[in-house]
Amino acid sequence: MRVVPEVRKLDEEWVSLLKEAKAMGMDVEEVREYIQNFSERKRVL
Repeated sequence: MRVVPEVRKLDEEWVSLLKEAKAMGMDVEEVREYIQNFSERKRVL
């Protein structure tokens, strides 16, 4: 019996946003920090 790996579909909007961030020169860690800071600010409001 052959096991078929699960295929995950990527969210196209997230892919687009990450591509834009990369084009602006942001690395993965900077994107992560930006999202973290946004989440923290949202909780304060």
